[in-house]
Amino acid sequence: MKKIIVGGGRAGREVAAQLSESVIIEINPEKREKLLELTGAKVVIGDGGDEELLKQVGLDDVEAFISVTGNDDVNYRAAAIAKKYGVPRVIVRVEDPEDKERFQNLGVESIMFPSKIVANLISDMMRATAEAAEVRTPIKKILVPILGKDTVEKAFTEALFVASVAKAEVTAVSSTDIARQEMESRAKEMGVPLKILWVEEKLMDIIKKHLHYPGCIILDIVKEHLYYPDCIIIDQEELGILDKLFNRSVVLKLIKCASRPVLVARTFMYYGNILALLDSSETSESVGRHAVQMAHLCGADLHLLILEVVPGELIDEIKKMGEKGNVRIIEKWVEGNPMIEAVKEVRSRNYELAVVPWRGTRVIRADLIKRIINEAPCSVLTVV
Repeated sequence: MKKIIVGGGRAGREVAAQLSESVIIEINPEKREKLLELTGAKVVIGDGGDEELLKQVGLDDVEAFISVTGNDDVNYRAAAIAKKYGVPRVIVRVEDPEDKERFQNLGVESIMFPSKIVANLISDMMRATAEAAEVRTPIKKILVPILGKDTVEKAFTEALFVASVAKAEVTAVSSTDIARQEMESRAKEMGVPLKILWVEEKLMDIIKKHLHYPGCIILDIVKEHLYYPDCIIIDQEELGILDKLFNRSVVLKLIKCASRPVLVARTFMYYGNILALLDSSETSESVGRHAVQMAHLCGADLHLLILEVVPGELIDEIKKMGEKGNVRIIEKWVEGNPMIEAVKEVRSRNYELAVVPWRGTRVIRADLIKRIINEAPCSVLTVV
């Protein structure tokens, strides 16, 4: 299926060069000859924010609509038309971070802020190695267990977003009944290296049937391939009453046996606002560090929800990392019941990602972590 790309500048040309069946809409006729050098790409001269032009190009058989002009107003008009006609995937470049809200209200699935991401990347390159390491992500290898076709739309999609900004590789453990071509096409579209580990259908049936302990089975598979991921990204669960009563949670079992960061995917886009839950436990340093690193990569704001009195040096250290990573940090000190306030804040729908410890020791107890993982409307990253 075709992809429509609005904007034939450097970004648009590079995207079209990597995607087959691309249609580039460029308003400047002087760029036509340069664009026609692209193999397999069709070039249309006109305004990508013109509804009649987009209807002529055809919006009924479009796989993805990508607007990457340097003008936020043009990108907004183009995206609004694509959403109006039901294009399944809309990806937009936004220059001014203050424009984020109106694009989110439009329902755009993927919003990129290249100016801030590029600025952060350049500052990383200019820093001394030791200093840059404080804000660079430790996530270089991401594992996605593909337990069904929905995972390709959910956890795999979110893994590609994280990998694209972290410059990481993705490895998927999948059964042979999953469409490999679709996964490879999406990874190529995002510029993410992808490796697929196929497992026998009988083994996948065992994983699906014995949901009480699939995590260790999956980890055993990847260890056989000498692959040790830095982060595992999985789907959320829809838990029934009995599952909750008997603690039959695939996600919680996987987190417990993985002993590495696990991200429960619910957002499926780049993160704009990240929430970190902090208490006085030793794990809060790791929570703060991972939250700063993710905010740095995505150009996001970081909100610190401080649930009890914590050492002043902890907050100072997180702020220092934020300054080095060009991350805006907002503090919120909780008054009242910390558990109630934590759940309330996580469920506010003001965040795309919540970062929490993987096991509770102080105010952030194990039961609070379980509740957040099971009920949060946003993605949840548990860190060791």
